[in-house]
Amino acid sequence: MPRAVRPGGPVVAVLLWVPALLAAQESPTFPKQRVDLPNGISMAYVETGDPTGEPVIFLHGYTDTSRSFWPTIRHLVELRPDLRIFAPDQRGHGDSSMPDAETCPAAPQTCFRMADFAFDVLAFMDAMGIDRAHIVGHSMGSLVAQELALEAPDRVGRLALLASAARTSDHPVIGEFLLAELVEGSWKEALVRQGHAYPEDVYELTSLDADPETARWLIENWVVEATADPAFLASVLPETARTPMGTWIGVVRALDAFDNSERLAELRVPTLVLWPTQDVTFVAADQVALKAALDQAVRACRMRYFIKEYGRQPLPASGLQEDDLGHNFHWGASEAVAQDLAAYLREGGEPTLDQPYADPEDVRRVLTAPGEARIVVGQAEGCPGR
Repeated sequence: MPRAVRPGGPVVAVLLWVPALLAAQESPTFPKQRVDLPNGISMAYVETGDPTGEPVIFLHGYTDTSRSFWPTIRHLVELRPDLRIFAPDQRGHGDSSMPDAETCPAAPQTCFRMADFAFDVLAFMDAMGIDRAHIVGHSMGSLVAQELALEAPDRVGRLALLASAARTSDHPVIGEFLLAELVEGSWKEALVRQGHAYPEDVYELTSLDADPETARWLIENWVVEATADPAFLASVLPETARTPMGTWIGVVRALDAFDNSERLAELRVPTLVLWPTQDVTFVAADQVALKAALDQAVRACRMRYFIKEYGRQPLPASGLQEDDLGHNFHWGASEAVAQDLAAYLREGGEPTLDQPYADPEDVRRVLTAPGEARIVVGQAEGCPGR
């Protein structure tokens, strides 16, 4: 959920394609399947890998879809063909259904809490006959992953949190920009001017109904990653553009009240955190707070963690991603992310010691410095079994 990236070659290239981008694009590599969950959600998902292998479930971010992880999954399948990999479109995203149109429109946040998403994942696991799975989440998906691990630790093997945070309440990007300025600012004002009652009447409308120029805004400010292939960004845009307003409203209101900074003291699942140094959404201060929250669980001998940085350059004074890996770093550094997951998602596994970063001469080229990774290990001394 990045706020902006400094305009440059990749963004300009995609902008040229905007008028032709709003038809959904399918992939012959990862055709979507569908399962109806007992709670009424019809969930679309992709599956690949070994049908008898150890399950891994990828959870995408706010207004993304399973497509967000396709580049990473392609590499992971090559590195770990023994895994059974799933990536669902979460409720209200992509090709999955919206929650109940009778009860949710008046207060969408009651149907888009992180706990609601987590219960969907548990229902999905039951439907797929999965007792236990590794969970990988990006951004909003990482918060769902936290919720899942806290509520059902026996169902989670290992946890991987990409571009994550311990809390999003009182957060400038969530509350001030997304909620007040965008979703319940300019978009709400436009929809109300059209005669819609808000939020009841706009539940199944899209941001394009609020502003026909939204596609251009999305590719300039939202579907962004300086290190990503413009063709991949172009493939993400159509699904993001048709995200219902009920999802935009419900999720951002729920995030504005989300705080796991104390609850993470109860986390009992081994955890890997991957964080890009030019993340404009969950910045360095958010990582300090996340580490502090995880340290509570470490001191109680409940778990151990690894926190690994991607990138070398800190967020510049502009506050924008400019020349290194940003919030959607798994789009540009998918191979490096897959390598870390391949190494970590096994008993006793650890991330690699290699440091991915953007080439200073060509930001879309991701380089790797062998053995130079910045990794913090959280592990208490004297814990039973350690």
